[in-house]
Amino acid sequence: MSEAQVNPEVDNQSVISDDSNNEDVDVFGQDQEIDKFPLLTSILDSSWFQILVNLLTIYALFGDDIRIIAFDKRADDGFDVITIICMIIFSIEIIIASLVRTDYFNSFFFWLDIISTVSQILDITSFNIAVGLQGSVAAKSASQLSQANKASKTSSKAIRVVRLVRLIRIVKLYKAASYSQEQAFKRQPIRTQTTKKSKATIYPSVYENINNGPVEQENLNKKENNTEQRGSIESHKLEGEDNANSQENRENQNMVAKQQQIDNQIPKVQQTRRQSMKEPSQVKAKEKKESRVSKRLSDSTTKKVIILVIILLLIMPLFSSDYYFEPSYSLAYAAEYVRVVAEIPNTKLSEINQTIYFVIDQHKSFDTPVGYITNPFTEIENYETPSYQYLRESSKSYYFELVDPVLVGLDYIGDPVILFVSDNSDVESKNSIINIVNTLFVSAVLLFGAIAFSNDANNVALKPIDRMIVKVNLIAKNPQLAKEMKLESEGTQKETTQIENAIIKIGALLALGFGDAGSAIIGTNMASSGDVDPMLPGKRKWAIYGFCDIRNFTDATEVLQKDVMLFVNNIAEIVHSMVDRYQGSANKNIGDAFLLVWKINDSQWYEDGNEIKWSNLVFINQLADCALIAFMKIYAKINREPKILEYRNDERLSQRLPGYKVKMGFGLHIGWGIEGAIGSEFKIDASYLSPNVNMASRLEAATKQYGVAVLISSELHQYFSNEVKKYTRQIDKVTVKGSVKPIGLFTVEMEADDLPPSKQDYPQEEKQQVMYEKKQIFLQQLESGDFNAELYMKRNKDLALITKNINQEFLHQFGQGFQGYLLGNWKEAHMLFEKAKQIRPNDGPISTLFNVMGETNFKAPSDWKGYRELTEK
Repeated sequence: MSEAQVNPEVDNQSVISDDSNNEDVDVFGQDQEIDKFPLLTSILDSSWFQILVNLLTIYALFGDDIRIIAFDKRADDGFDVITIICMIIFSIEIIIASLVRTDYFNSFFFWLDIISTVSQILDITSFNIAVGLQGSVAAKSASQLSQANKASKTSSKAIRVVRLVRLIRIVKLYKAASYSQEQAFKRQPIRTQTTKKSKATIYPSVYENINNGPVEQENLNKKENNTEQRGSIESHKLEGEDNANSQENRENQNMVAKQQQIDNQIPKVQQTRRQSMKEPSQVKAKEKKESRVSKRLSDSTTKKVIILVIILLLIMPLFSSDYYFEPSYSLAYAAEYVRVVAEIPNTKLSEINQTIYFVIDQHKSFDTPVGYITNPFTEIENYETPSYQYLRESSKSYYFELVDPVLVGLDYIGDPVILFVSDNSDVESKNSIINIVNTLFVSAVLLFGAIAFSNDANNVALKPIDRMIVKVNLIAKNPQLAKEMKLESEGTQKETTQIENAIIKIGALLALGFGDAGSAIIGTNMASSGDVDPMLPGKRKWAIYGFCDIRNFTDATEVLQKDVMLFVNNIAEIVHSMVDRYQGSANKNIGDAFLLVWKINDSQWYEDGNEIKWSNLVFINQLADCALIAFMKIYAKINREPKILEYRNDERLSQRLPGYKVKMGFGLHIGWGIEGAIGSEFKIDASYLSPNVNMASRLEAATKQYGVAVLISSELHQYFSNEVKKYTRQIDKVTVKGSVKPIGLFTVEMEADDLPPSKQDYPQEEKQQVMYEKKQIFLQQLESGDFNAELYMKRNKDLALITKNINQEFLHQFGQGFQGYLLGNWKEAHMLFEKAKQIRPNDGPISTLFNVMGETNFKAPSDWKGYRELTEK
């Protein structure tokens, strides 16, 4: 591999995560609608427009009543202008919503908005006068006054009835509140394990990373067991072929006899159950029950409807004006009384005038005092209160009587009409207050009803469905998220909750089964509306490949027998948890071996011909450091964890392998690989195919030859940070079978002799939380840019213990000797290696190089090129 080239324009700080697919996945096609008018949509959804519409909605509900209570008719023109503005804004809203909202035009809510908007025209005073819904102030003749009186009363009742339609605007307020809640729900993150109570204060050692953490245990030996079972079945089949025909009848008879015997022994209840299973139609009829969701919704809806009806029946009469005000006809009687007095022969004008003012005085204490009086006597002035000219026609009531001129006398009579006009402004104000309270009550009932009826539907069905949609889309985008999603918990789980939890569990199982390499397979098939198609084309990926193997596994399997599954899973728990913490993922479990992958985002690399170039070299440095640290942690854990140390005292293993210890070998390499499904429609594995994967396996196998725990290729070693390189040394340079390109072999300096066992141990659930918190702490260091590999290795207890005996003098002597080995100065190299061996007598790489050089009596071959062929795989 050629040297990576760095893009200088990219910031050096990066977070190790896989965001190769940043687009949201819409499995259910909710986002397929194309917005044809994005500007109109932004206006309609903007906060300022929603606030304006809501304020105008409140005005439409209460503005006319406030006008009557607090203002006289001089303010009518101003209120008319505001009402017209309301109608214009509401009309604009309807037009925009018809253009940008799917299924809004001609819908139920569309016509509700139309009706409520049109009903506001009745609040415009000039319109009501123009169409005759309100009488004219200029009406003075008897016929005109009669018509004005009738129009005033009729229009007042009509306007109040039609105004009830205005309550439809309450739906707008509710819809706006519901929309806000919907947007808040969409912004709400899916609950993951982070919602658990933090145990950082309970376990202060979390930051030091000294304990183990569990991952999902997996049965790694299924393939071998299946092979054994298949072999035994085939052998049994071969042995039984010759006797099959002769034994068939006897077997059938024996089966019938056994079945009869079982039928006689089982309880009658079970027999009844068996009979019912033979009649599926009857079983279906018996088992068909109302779901908990349906029962809860129907019961709750029925109960709330009954309550609302009872409340309306009891309270609505309180909002009728007749409940508070008796209709007053006193002025009608007063007008008749004045007429009778005027028609009495020889009645004096002073007596008539005194009668008129007597009526005025009597009505001053009434709710409807006299506002205006006109009389037929030219010498008696008409009466008018100062505020009469500002009264609205709706606040007047007309009462008149026609005077007989013959009885009165023709000398001093004008228009023969006695007119009394009552001032109803006080009653009208009180009616408006009642209307406001009535509107508030109806609004409360409607809102309570809407909220009450929708609350159960939302909580029981709609919100769980929305959460399911969100979770399915998230799983389709990144199936690994399913492992971190938190299950919904309830006392008695409803069917929707059980389905929601089933989605999470199925997603988690898919993530565990397919691994990170199968994410594309899961996501593509979930987002597709067609049949399941797991055989997708492979994708070229760059990654760090790690391969680790359990030593002496064959002997352990033969000795432990069925306990070998627990043995493997205990080790797998350590391997998987450490790889996961340090930003990698487990790909394959192959009995005694594990393939681990640190995948590199597609955005972090590109190829220029045969040359790989990195967008951000710091990202690669961190990922490479993480891969090595993960293997070092595994090495420490298998030599410190109590449940692994117990195998050292297992008598079965000690008898077969005296002084047995769990040992593992590790190989690390970087390169491209083809990620995809391997297999057929009957069984697939999501994995990687590449010579680079094989190289990681070869490196692990070569650890036995060199007597080290870890072998690292020079291709990967070049990307280690300088801090990590201090812990490594090159031990050889070789070519492997199938390749002519030489590759350097590096190992890491670490020792596991006499390590103290881990003291911390938690219950399984707490252990998972502690492991999660440790992973988050490490991830935060990466995100903040505070990660320093050397400082981390010194502070972490596991890493500090296995690297504490590094001898710099040994590394110096070995390094000089190795340079002589590469240059072909094998005599000098031999001498320097001997000095290094005096410091570390049992060093494996020195013994291996001595064997290599000893084959030619420590003299480099004439064709020595600085590397050799690695003969062992």
